[in-house]
Amino acid sequence: MSLMRAAVVGVGYLGNFHAQKYKALMQKYPDLIQLVAVCDTHAPQAEKIAKELGVMPFNTAGELISLVDMVTIATITPKHYELAKYFLQNKIHVNVEKPICLQTEQAKELVELAERNNLVLAVGHSERFSPTFKELKKRIHRPRFVELSRFAPFNKRGSDVSVIHDLMIHDFDLLLSMDSTKYRVVSASGGKFVTSTMDWASATIEFESGLKAHVNCSRLAKEMTRTVKVFDGSHQYLANLQTGDLEISKKQSSDEAVELEVLPLGRADNLLSETENFILSVHGKVQTTVSGRDGYRALDLAEQVIAAIDTQVGG
Repeated sequence: MSLMRAAVVGVGYLGNFHAQKYKALMQKYPDLIQLVAVCDTHAPQAEKIAKELGVMPFNTAGELISLVDMVTIATITPKHYELAKYFLQNKIHVNVEKPICLQTEQAKELVELAERNNLVLAVGHSERFSPTFKELKKRIHRPRFVELSRFAPFNKRGSDVSVIHDLMIHDFDLLLSMDSTKYRVVSASGGKFVTSTMDWASATIEFESGLKAHVNCSRLAKEMTRTVKVFDGSHQYLANLQTGDLEISKKQSSDEAVELEVLPLGRADNLLSETENFILSVHGKVQTTVSGRDGYRALDLAEQVIAAIDTQVGG
């Protein structure tokens, strides 16, 4: 396969990390990938990161078209759609940070555009690459109940969108990766406290398979919490994505209620794994772990939860 030239568009806090991952992977895959540029509308930031990484700095997406084969978009969420569309129209593979964009109609358009042009469209739901979650998925069989909780202290970064688009959508993606059947939002609630959008939310979802799920999220917590609890009838699993531990509770036939096993799987560099998957999927060596269609499904569930909350509070 030919060497692919890459750029990161938007090199603020998160985009800088994306660029660093590309640089690291150049050592592992020298014949597959080369980071050639970074792009940011704030020229001093683009120049700073470009100098640190030894690549070219640019300020507009148009300057990249003849120079790159693939891009990662790590701008603010409202810019995702127009940038992803622009690069896909110019036959450039795209990895876009989550959420894929802000409206499902736009997401559908991006997915169809990528498929029509035979391009990889990946979405940055990096929690899928957690060793703890991957081990959990290997072990569960026909889950009956799932509870996902994600709580974080308030951070100005990411507050340009609701907590549903910023944090909760990670858990929607994890949930939907465990069950591909049709679903409906049974109930949902949420509210504002610090920002003009929702800062906390809760939703109950039922799947055609019989799976019931409850998702809780807040960006007003004292400390970070990220857990996935799964009950499948014979086992209960608790995946702590924050610590990297997987607790497995098994029913006992004796008087003892349960047998508890703890697997200390540890945390990994999910962003590095995400970037590696994008590179290898562009080269046709692996399947895209989180595709544009996955990003669309997570966004669609987010919209349904928001609609349910709006209905509850009278719009």
